[in-house]
Amino acid sequence: MSVAALLAGFAALPPPAGSLAAWAARVGTPAGDFPLIGAGTRAETYVALHWNGERCASLGPAVGPTLVGLAVGAAHGRSVAELAAAVDAGLAAAAGLSAPTVPVSTGVLTATVCAARLAGVPEGELPALLDLAASLMLIGPPGVAPGHDPAAAWLAVRAWDAGITGMPGGLAHTLAVVADGLPDRSGAVAAPAAPPPQRVAATPVRAEQAPAPVRAGLAVADLVEALP
Repeated sequence: MSVAALLAGFAALPPPAGSLAAWAARVGTPAGDFPLIGAGTRAETYVALHWNGERCASLGPAVGPTLVGLAVGAAHGRSVAELAAAVDAGLAAAAGLSAPTVPVSTGVLTATVCAARLAGVPEGELPALLDLAASLMLIGPPGVAPGHDPAAAWLAVRAWDAGITGMPGGLAHTLAVVADGLPDRSGAVAAPAAPPPQRVAATPVRAEQAPAPVRAGLAVADLVEALP
């Protein structure tokens, strides 16, 4: 899904209701750094990415990298073309990742690759950044906390900028432990499953509502300010 199509999807979502609306009312502030899409308010970036990721998850796997890409791209003065390329890089990285036998939130890695591109992390340093991001992954059923992916990616890049590093080889080790270690604990008593997060079906974008093209040279910061 293109950036333009995803932005149209954001705009087509119905107003937040129920627990999402209550969450927005609790954390929202006009002085926030990033919009809570469709809620008419803003929040601190980490919180806003978590909230938006939960709200927009029905729009597909590009949501996480696009959300963190909007936040990081705006902060670094990037263009829409650079955002689109970064999102594509994150999705390509996810496609090349061997999925472990036990579900784990590898969407954190997808979003981190996108954020790293926009933050100017050198290509040679990306594996070490992903080792750090791996420590922020969640273990659980698919989609257990979709807002965690963009928020954790943003946190990983901020931690990296502050000089925090992960365990060398942490990504490979984490995936190996998840794939090989957790099944050995099958005799343990499982904790009660958390209730699934609220999902609101997106309004389909009909052919006559096809998204208008977004200018490649447009600043990401302008996109963020134009979010509903």
